[in-house]
Amino acid sequence: MEETVCYNLSYNKKTRWWVWNGGKDMKQGRRELNKLQCRDRILKMSRRLFTAKGYGNTTIEDIAAAAEISKATLYNYFSSKEDLLQGIADAAMEEIRLLVREGLREEKDALAKLRRVMETLAADAARYVALTRRIFYLNVSPESELHGARAELLEILGHLVREAQEQGKLRRDLPTEELVEVFLGIYLLALMGWEDMEHCTEDVCRRRVGRVMDQVLAGLAET
Repeated sequence: MEETVCYNLSYNKKTRWWVWNGGKDMKQGRRELNKLQCRDRILKMSRRLFTAKGYGNTTIEDIAAAAEISKATLYNYFSSKEDLLQGIADAAMEEIRLLVREGLREEKDALAKLRRVMETLAADAARYVALTRRIFYLNVSPESELHGARAELLEILGHLVREAQEQGKLRRDLPTEELVEVFLGIYLLALMGWEDMEHCTEDVCRRRVGRVMDQVLAGLAET
């Protein structure tokens, strides 16, 4: 995993996230922290504008103005709107990574973890429905730079499904890959199939996905 270290922060080129390392050079640390905050602000404004105006109608100038920076400064972080989409997809995946690594660290029940991940995916999609649909559509293509986010999501789901099979809570006679496709289909149903998705709150999306999970898991339980 390629990583660039800058005193108090390290930048992981795969995840595109800065991580605080500690250290003594506080001045350099503050500078790098300001860069991280600027990057996060750019992504935040991008999500808002892409959702409000549409991806095609939003310009780099619009995003720079909303983030209160110059266009040249924005290009120091992202080379294009497509690169911004990659950053948004990475940020969404980072939330799932943190959930699995930290939020669910003490949870032993693999199905409970899988349910939580599925509910979080749906709740995240509810915040930026049209934008999430665009990202999901693009990341299906292996040629797309966004394909990596889909591959990582499948890897996370695969790990949780295998763990549930090992615990005897999901059918072991079915291939893990096929079960992963079932759960990915639940996410796709919520994202693309629910006509009222754009009007659903995050809590409503969590509950609806929870009910679908109940029905699916009833048929996939190990007997």
